Amino acid sequence: MVRDKDIYSQMEKNTVDSKDQLKDSACVRFINPDGKGRRVMFVGNSITLHGILPSIGWYNEWGMAASKKENDYVHILMDRINGITPDSRFCICQVAEWERNYKAGETVYSLYENARHFNADMIVVRLIENCPKDGFDPEVFKKEFDALLGFLNKSRKAELILTTGFWRHPGDSTIVEYANERGLPCVELGDLGESDEMKAVGLFEHSGVAAHPGDTGMKTIAERIFGAIAGITAERR
Repeated sequence: MVRDKDIYSQMEKNTVDSKDQLKDSACVRFINPDGKGRRVMFVGNSITLHGILPSIGWYNEWGMAASKKENDYVHILMDRINGITPDSRFCICQVAEWERNYKAGETVYSLYENARHFNADMIVVRLIENCPKDGFDPEVFKKEFDALLGFLNKSRKAELILTTGFWRHPGDSTIVEYANERGLPCVELGDLGESDEMKAVGLFEHSGVAAHPGDTGMKTIAERIFGAIAGITAERR
Protein backbone atom coordinates (compact mmCIF):
# COMPACT_ATOMS: atom_id res chain seq x y z
CA MET A 1 0.00 0.00 0.00
CA VAL A 2 1.36 3.43 -1.00
CA ARG A 3 1.37 5.89 1.86
CA ASP A 4 0.05 9.44 1.43
CA LYS A 5 3.44 10.96 2.23
CA ASP A 6 4.93 8.97 -0.65
CA ILE A 7 2.16 9.98 -3.06
CA TYR A 8 2.64 13.66 -2.27
CA SER A 9 6.43 13.68 -1.80
CA GLN A 10 7.09 15.58 -5.02
CA MET A 11 4.72 18.38 -4.04
CA GLU A 12 6.74 18.90 -0.87
CA LYS A 13 9.78 19.74 -3.03
CA ASN A 14 8.01 22.87 -4.21
CA THR A 15 9.39 25.30 -1.66
CA VAL A 16 8.54 28.38 -3.73
CA ASP A 17 6.34 30.53 -1.48
CA SER A 18 2.78 30.85 -2.77
CA LYS A 19 2.62 34.37 -1.35
CA ASP A 20 3.57 37.48 -3.34
CA GLN A 21 4.29 35.66 -6.60
CA LEU A 22 3.02 38.75 -8.38
CA LYS A 23 2.03 42.27 -7.47
CA ASP A 24 -1.75 42.46 -7.05
CA SER A 25 -2.04 44.71 -10.08
CA ALA A 26 -0.25 42.13 -12.26
CA CYS A 27 -2.43 39.10 -11.52
CA VAL A 28 -4.37 39.59 -14.78
CA ARG A 29 -2.65 40.17 -18.10
CA PHE A 30 -3.86 40.35 -21.69
CA ILE A 31 -2.16 39.33 -24.91
CA ASN A 32 -3.46 40.62 -28.26
CA PRO A 33 -6.56 42.14 -26.60
CA ASP A 34 -7.76 43.69 -29.88
CA GLY A 35 -7.64 40.43 -31.83
CA LYS A 36 -10.63 39.09 -33.72
CA GLY A 37 -10.26 35.39 -32.88
CA ARG A 38 -11.27 33.25 -29.93
CA ARG A 39 -11.01 34.58 -26.37
CA VAL A 40 -8.99 32.12 -24.25
CA MET A 41 -8.20 32.51 -20.55
CA PHE A 42 -5.49 30.63 -18.64
CA VAL A 43 -6.09 30.35 -14.89
CA GLY A 44 -3.17 29.12 -12.82
CA ASN A 45 -0.31 29.77 -10.46
CA SER A 46 3.50 30.02 -10.68
CA ILE A 47 3.59 27.38 -13.44
CA THR A 48 1.38 29.74 -15.43
CA LEU A 49 3.10 33.01 -14.44
CA HIS A 50 5.55 34.04 -11.73
CA GLY A 51 7.05 37.50 -11.36
CA ILE A 52 10.72 38.34 -10.88
CA LEU A 53 11.97 37.29 -7.45
CA PRO A 54 15.76 37.60 -7.01
CA SER A 55 15.69 36.04 -3.53
CA ILE A 56 15.05 32.63 -5.14
CA GLY A 57 17.07 33.22 -8.29
CA TRP A 58 14.08 33.76 -10.59
CA TYR A 59 14.53 36.75 -12.90
CA ASN A 60 11.73 36.16 -15.38
CA GLU A 61 8.04 36.96 -15.83
CA TRP A 62 6.58 33.81 -17.31
CA GLY A 63 5.72 30.27 -16.25
CA MET A 64 8.23 28.83 -13.78
CA ALA A 65 10.66 27.26 -14.74
CA ALA A 66 10.71 27.50 -18.54
CA SER A 67 14.00 28.74 -20.01
CA LYS A 68 12.26 31.49 -21.96
CA LYS A 69 8.79 32.94 -22.36
CA GLU A 70 8.08 31.08 -25.59
CA ASN A 71 8.72 27.77 -23.83
CA ASP A 72 6.18 27.96 -21.04
CA TYR A 73 2.96 26.01 -21.54
CA VAL A 74 0.80 29.13 -21.88
CA HIS A 75 2.83 30.59 -24.74
CA ILE A 76 3.10 27.22 -26.47
CA LEU A 77 -0.69 26.87 -26.26
CA MET A 78 -1.26 30.41 -27.50
CA ASP A 79 0.80 29.60 -30.58
CA ARG A 80 -1.08 26.33 -31.15
CA ILE A 81 -4.48 27.97 -30.64
CA ASN A 82 -3.63 30.67 -33.16
CA GLY A 83 -2.98 27.88 -35.60
CA ILE A 84 -6.65 26.90 -35.25
CA THR A 85 -8.24 30.32 -34.79
CA PRO A 86 -5.82 33.06 -35.92
CA ASP A 87 -5.65 36.39 -34.11
CA SER A 88 -7.03 34.96 -30.87
CA ARG A 89 -7.17 37.06 -27.71
CA PHE A 90 -5.69 35.76 -24.47
CA CYS A 91 -5.97 36.46 -20.76
CA ILE A 92 -3.63 35.13 -18.06
CA CYS A 93 -5.19 35.07 -14.60
CA GLN A 94 -2.76 34.13 -11.82
CA VAL A 95 -4.72 32.88 -8.81
CA ALA A 96 -2.08 31.78 -6.29
CA GLU A 97 -3.70 34.08 -3.72
CA TRP A 98 -7.03 32.30 -4.21
CA GLU A 99 -5.33 28.91 -3.81
CA ARG A 100 -3.75 29.96 -0.55
CA ASN A 101 -7.08 31.30 0.71
CA TYR A 102 -9.56 29.02 -1.07
CA LYS A 103 -11.59 28.54 2.10
CA ALA A 104 -12.16 32.29 2.21
CA GLY A 105 -13.40 32.21 -1.38
CA GLU A 106 -14.54 35.56 -2.71
CA THR A 107 -12.32 37.64 -0.43
CA VAL A 108 -9.67 37.80 -3.18
CA TYR A 109 -11.99 38.14 -6.19
CA SER A 110 -11.17 41.82 -6.59
CA LEU A 111 -7.73 40.77 -7.87
CA TYR A 112 -9.38 39.06 -10.84
CA GLU A 113 -12.07 41.56 -11.77
CA ASN A 114 -10.46 42.41 -15.13
CA ALA A 115 -10.37 38.73 -16.06
CA ARG A 116 -14.07 38.43 -15.26
CA HIS A 117 -14.84 41.05 -17.91
CA PHE A 118 -12.68 39.36 -20.55
CA ASN A 119 -15.76 37.36 -21.59
CA ALA A 120 -13.79 34.20 -22.38
CA ASP A 121 -14.87 31.61 -24.94
CA MET A 122 -12.60 29.01 -23.33
CA ILE A 123 -10.98 28.79 -19.90
CA VAL A 124 -8.05 26.48 -19.15
CA VAL A 125 -7.85 25.93 -15.39
CA ARG A 126 -4.50 24.53 -14.20
CA LEU A 127 -4.20 24.95 -10.43
CA ILE A 128 -4.24 23.20 -7.02
CA GLU A 129 -0.56 23.08 -5.97
CA ASN A 130 -0.73 26.08 -3.61
CA CYS A 131 -3.83 24.92 -1.77
CA PRO A 132 -2.57 23.81 1.64
CA LYS A 133 -2.26 20.03 1.72
CA ASP A 134 -2.71 19.74 5.46
CA GLY A 135 -6.34 20.16 6.37
CA PHE A 136 -7.45 20.12 2.75
CA ASP A 137 -11.26 20.14 2.69
CA PRO A 138 -12.66 18.55 -0.51
CA GLU A 139 -16.21 19.82 -0.03
CA VAL A 140 -15.18 23.39 0.69
CA PHE A 141 -12.71 23.33 -2.18
CA LYS A 142 -15.32 22.05 -4.64
CA LYS A 143 -17.80 24.71 -3.54
CA GLU A 144 -15.29 27.55 -3.77
CA PHE A 145 -13.75 26.21 -6.99
CA ASP A 146 -17.20 26.23 -8.57
CA ALA A 147 -17.75 29.78 -7.31
CA LEU A 148 -14.40 30.96 -8.71
CA LEU A 149 -15.14 29.49 -12.13
CA GLY A 150 -18.58 31.04 -12.04
CA PHE A 151 -17.02 34.41 -11.25
CA LEU A 152 -14.50 34.18 -14.10
CA ASN A 153 -17.04 32.71 -16.53
CA LYS A 154 -19.36 35.68 -16.17
CA SER A 155 -21.42 34.97 -19.31
CA ARG A 156 -21.51 31.20 -18.57
CA LYS A 157 -20.61 30.61 -22.22
CA ALA A 158 -16.98 29.55 -21.86
CA GLU A 159 -15.89 25.98 -22.51
CA LEU A 160 -13.87 24.75 -19.53
CA ILE A 161 -10.80 22.51 -19.51
CA LEU A 162 -9.45 21.40 -16.13
CA THR A 163 -6.23 19.65 -15.11
CA THR A 164 -4.83 17.91 -12.06
CA GLY A 165 -1.67 19.19 -10.40
CA PHE A 166 1.86 18.88 -11.77
CA TRP A 167 2.78 17.47 -8.36
CA ARG A 168 0.20 15.08 -6.97
CA HIS A 169 -2.09 16.78 -4.47
CA PRO A 170 -4.99 15.58 -2.27
CA GLY A 171 -7.24 17.91 -4.27
CA ASP A 172 -6.60 16.16 -7.59
CA SER A 173 -9.38 13.67 -7.00
CA THR A 174 -11.76 16.52 -6.11
CA ILE A 175 -11.02 18.27 -9.41
CA VAL A 176 -11.56 14.99 -11.29
CA GLU A 177 -14.83 14.46 -9.44
CA TYR A 178 -15.95 18.01 -10.22
CA ALA A 179 -15.12 17.51 -13.91
CA ASN A 180 -16.96 14.18 -14.07
CA GLU A 181 -20.06 15.64 -12.44
CA ARG A 182 -20.20 18.37 -15.07
CA GLY A 183 -19.00 16.46 -18.11
CA LEU A 184 -15.85 18.54 -18.42
CA PRO A 185 -12.48 17.38 -19.79
CA CYS A 186 -9.83 16.94 -17.09
CA VAL A 187 -6.22 16.50 -18.17
CA GLU A 188 -4.02 14.31 -15.95
CA LEU A 189 -0.61 15.84 -15.17
CA GLY A 190 0.43 14.27 -11.86
CA ASP A 191 2.76 11.70 -13.41
CA LEU A 192 4.90 14.49 -14.89
CA GLY A 193 5.93 15.81 -11.49
CA GLU A 194 7.41 12.44 -10.61
CA SER A 195 10.04 12.64 -13.36
CA ASP A 196 13.15 14.81 -13.08
CA GLU A 197 13.23 14.94 -16.88
CA MET A 198 10.08 17.05 -16.75
CA LYS A 199 11.57 19.51 -14.24
CA ALA A 200 14.28 22.16 -14.28
CA VAL A 201 16.56 20.08 -12.04
CA GLY A 202 20.14 21.32 -12.13
CA LEU A 203 19.24 24.59 -13.84
CA PHE A 204 18.44 26.63 -10.73
CA GLU A 205 20.17 26.81 -7.36
CA HIS A 206 16.85 27.13 -5.52
CA SER A 207 15.45 23.61 -5.21
CA GLY A 208 11.86 24.82 -5.28
CA VAL A 209 12.33 26.61 -8.59
CA ALA A 210 14.16 23.57 -9.99
CA ALA A 211 11.21 21.36 -9.00
CA HIS A 212 8.98 23.30 -11.40
CA PRO A 213 8.50 22.09 -14.98
CA GLY A 214 11.40 22.82 -17.30
CA ASP A 215 11.06 23.12 -21.05
CA THR A 216 10.25 19.43 -21.56
CA GLY A 217 7.66 19.49 -18.80
CA MET A 218 6.09 22.67 -20.15
CA LYS A 219 5.92 21.22 -23.64
CA THR A 220 4.28 18.05 -22.35
CA ILE A 221 1.74 20.00 -20.30
CA ALA A 222 0.88 22.04 -23.38
CA GLU A 223 0.57 18.96 -25.59
CA ARG A 224 -1.81 17.27 -23.18
CA ILE A 225 -3.98 20.34 -22.74
CA PHE A 226 -4.00 21.02 -26.47
CA GLY A 227 -5.32 17.51 -27.02
CA ALA A 228 -8.40 18.51 -25.01
CA ILE A 229 -8.68 21.84 -26.84
CA ALA A 230 -8.46 20.12 -30.22
CA GLY A 231 -11.13 17.64 -29.13
CA ILE A 232 -13.53 20.44 -28.23
CA THR A 233 -12.74 22.28 -31.47
CA ALA A 234 -13.42 19.13 -33.51
CA GLU A 235 -16.77 18.60 -31.79
CA ARG A 236 -17.81 22.15 -32.71
CA ARG A 237 -17.14 21.64 -36.39
